[in-house]
Amino acid sequence: MRVEQHLNFDWKFGFFQEQHLRGVGFEQLNPVDIPHNAVDIPFNNFNEQMTLSVFTYVKTIDIPMELKGQMLRLRFEGVAHRANVYFNLKHVKEHLGGYTPFEIDITENVLYGSVNTLLVVVDTHEHEDIPPFGGVVDYLGYGGIYREVKLIQTPPAYIKDVFIEQNGTPDLSVHLRLSKPHGQVQIKIKDSEGLKVLHDKFELNDSTHTVMLHLDDIKLWDLDHPYLYTMTVSYINGKDTDQMEIPFGIRKAIFKNDGFYLNDQKIKLRGLNRHQSFPYVGYAMPKHAQEEDADILKHELGVNIVRTSHYPQSVHFLKRCDEIGLLVFEEIPGWQHIGKELWKEISFQHVQEMIERDRNHPSIVLWGVRINESPDDHQFYLKTNDIAHTLDPSRQTAGVRNIAFSDFLEDVYTYNDFSHTGQNIGLSDTKKITQDVPYLVTEYNGHMFPTKRYDDESKRIEHTRRHLNVLDAMMKKDNGISGCIGWCMSDYNTHQEFGSGDKICYHGVLDMFRIPKMAAHAYQAEGLKKPFMAVSSTMNIGEYPGGNLPNALVFTNLDEIKLYKNDTFIKSFYPNHKDYKNLIHPPVWIDDLIGDTMMQQEHMEKKDAEMTKRILKSITTHGNRLSLKHKLQTLYLLKKYKMTFDEGVKMFFRYISGWGSQGMSYRFDGYQEGKLVQSIVKTNTEYTDFNIQTDDHTLQIQETYDVKRYVIRKVNQVGELLPYASDVITISTEGSIEVIGPQHLALQGGAIGFWVKTKHQGHGIIHIQSLEKSIDIGVDVL
Repeated sequence: MRVEQHLNFDWKFGFFQEQHLRGVGFEQLNPVDIPHNAVDIPFNNFNEQMTLSVFTYVKTIDIPMELKGQMLRLRFEGVAHRANVYFNLKHVKEHLGGYTPFEIDITENVLYGSVNTLLVVVDTHEHEDIPPFGGVVDYLGYGGIYREVKLIQTPPAYIKDVFIEQNGTPDLSVHLRLSKPHGQVQIKIKDSEGLKVLHDKFELNDSTHTVMLHLDDIKLWDLDHPYLYTMTVSYINGKDTDQMEIPFGIRKAIFKNDGFYLNDQKIKLRGLNRHQSFPYVGYAMPKHAQEEDADILKHELGVNIVRTSHYPQSVHFLKRCDEIGLLVFEEIPGWQHIGKELWKEISFQHVQEMIERDRNHPSIVLWGVRINESPDDHQFYLKTNDIAHTLDPSRQTAGVRNIAFSDFLEDVYTYNDFSHTGQNIGLSDTKKITQDVPYLVTEYNGHMFPTKRYDDESKRIEHTRRHLNVLDAMMKKDNGISGCIGWCMSDYNTHQEFGSGDKICYHGVLDMFRIPKMAAHAYQAEGLKKPFMAVSSTMNIGEYPGGNLPNALVFTNLDEIKLYKNDTFIKSFYPNHKDYKNLIHPPVWIDDLIGDTMMQQEHMEKKDAEMTKRILKSITTHGNRLSLKHKLQTLYLLKKYKMTFDEGVKMFFRYISGWGSQGMSYRFDGYQEGKLVQSIVKTNTEYTDFNIQTDDHTLQIQETYDVKRYVIRKVNQVGELLPYASDVITISTEGSIEVIGPQHLALQGGAIGFWVKTKHQGHGIIHIQSLEKSIDIGVDVL
C-alpha cells in the first residue's frame, strides 16, 4: 500500500561548494526547514542580485531494510529555478523551472537498512534558457526549495496517474495510468458526507485504461455550494495493492461568445491576479498562508475568479479554491519573452507538468498556454494548445496578450486592457480588440495608477474609482465580456526596471501584508454577501487643498445611508445608479453635509437655505473671491435674515469647517430593507489604541511548520484607522514561535502586518511594544 513520508524538516543549507558533491563539508551547513527561501530580502530597497547564487540543501533519510522490493520516488513540489538532485552522491535528476513539480525514482540508488543522503544543488540565477527568464520580468523569482518534498513508497505495481474527466453530467471518464499492464482496479466514490455512492471494479489488460462511470443524483460544484466528492482508486496486481484518493467536483464550465457559463448559468467574472510572494521570504510560505490567500480573495474581497499570474501556484492554494468555490485561471510560467528552442521545450514540459498536476481541480476553468503579453508565435502556440487539449479535453485554453487581433489559437481570447485613464470608459469595445469569440479581460489598472495605502486620500479615492469604472464597464449586459481580472491582489517585489524605485510594485488592492487599500472596497461592496460598508473619507477638510472637502463615497452593498452630523440628521443617500449603471452595488455619493439643518436651525426658507449652501460651497473653492452673483446673494441673505458679516462667517465655521467648535462628528448609518445594519463614525481623535487582528491563536505543525499572520492597526476611540500613523513597533517572541522578518517595524498608513512561524510544539508568547503600549499575545502550537 502507498505510504507518503514528508521530508520537510531537518535539512542543512548553505552556499554550494564543489566538495559537497563528494559528501564533504556538510557539517558546516546551517539547519533549515522546508518551505525555504534561499535568500531572505528586506521589505524594499535591496539589490535583487543578492538572490542569485548556487546553494546546497542536504537531508539524511533512514530507509529500513523491509522496504526493499518497494518502489521509492522523491517528489518535489517546487524548486527555483535549476535543481540538480543527487542521491547517495549519485546524480539522479536535473529539473529546469521553479513552478512545476517533478518526481525521481530512487529505487536503484537506495541503501536499505542504512542512512541515505539526499543532496539538492539549487541554482537561483535567472538563466535565459529557463522560463520565465531571458528578458525583463516584472516580478522576482526568488529561489530555493520553497515547496514541500516527500518520499512516496509503493509496490512495484502502482498507480501513476488518475484523471477524472467530467463535464457537469452524471457520466465520468476515469483515465488511469499504471505501472503494469494487468490487474484489477476498484473504484469507490463517496459524497461530501462520507457516504458511498458508487463501488465498481474492472479487470485491465493495459497500463493505460479509461473507465466509464455513471453517478445517480449528482450534486454540482458551484460558487455558492462547492460540492466535492472523493474517489478512491485501488489497483491490485497479484500481491501488490496501491491506492490513491482524489477529491473532485462535477461542474460544467464554458466560455461562449456572449459570456461565461457555470452549470448553464451565465455569470460575470470579477477577479484579481495573484502573485504567490510574501514579504522577506518570497515564495516560501506553507499551507496555512496559501489557504489564507484564497480565503481573502473569496471571503474578504468577494471575487469569484483568480488568475495565477504568471505561473502555476501551490496545490494548497488550489485545493482551498476547490473547497470554497473560487474559480481559477492557471497559466504557464512566463512574462513577455519567448526564448530559443531549448526554452520552448522546457515551456512545453511546463504545460504538461501543470496540467497533469492540476486537472482534477474543479476550480480551474482555463489553462493559460501562452506566455503573458508575448508576441505571436504560431508554431509554438499551436503546440502548447495541442498539449493542453490532449492532456485535458474537458477544459478550454486561453492565452493572455496585450495585442489586438493577434493570432488566435486558443478557445478564449484573453486580453490585458490598460486603456482606462480615469477619464474615459473603463474597458475597450471588444470589436476593437478581436472578432466575435469568447472574451475575457485578464488585467487592468495596475501600473496605470500605482497607489500606496499611505498615499493622500484623494489619490486613494481615485485609485478606487478606476477599479469601479472598469467593473462597471464589464458588468454591462450583452457586451461580449465574460468578466475582468484586475491587476492585482497585493503589492509585490520586483526587478529594478519596474515598481516605484524601491523594488515594489504598488499595484495591488492589498499591500504586501494583505492589508486592504481603499480600492479593495470596490470588490467588497460588489461581491460580498455579508453586509459591507466603508467610507472613503476621514471627513477632515485639512486633507484637501483650500479645505475643499469633496464628495465622500460610501462603498456598500446596503441600500440606504443616513448621515448624521454631531448627532443631527442631515439626509438619506442612496446608491449612485446614475453614474454606475451596471454595478449591482454602486457607491453612495455623500454630496450634501448640511441637508435641511439651515431650515431648522436658522429658520430659513428652503430656497434661501439651498442658496446659502451653494455660496458656502463656493467659498470652500474660491475663498473670498466670490462671483458677483454670489456676492449679491450674500448681501441679500444677510439683510433678509438680519445677520452681520461676522455672523455670516460663523455660519461658515458652523456648517463647513467646524472651526472653533467642540469637534465635528459624522455618523453614517447603513440600512438594508429599512433595518439598521452597520454604523461608521468619523470624528476628531481624542485618544488612540492598537487593534490586533488574526484568525485565531493556534498553530499546528503537520507536514511542515505552520505560520500565522497578524495585523496591527492604530485606531482612535471609535475604532477608526489613523491613516497617517507611523509608529515604530517592536515584536519579539518566546517559547514555541519566532517572527518572520525584522523585529522592528514602522506602521504604514496606520497599520502593519507580520507572520510568526512555529519552532516546536508548546506555548509561545508574542510581545508587541510601542512607545505608548505593550501587548502580549499567547499562542499555542499543536
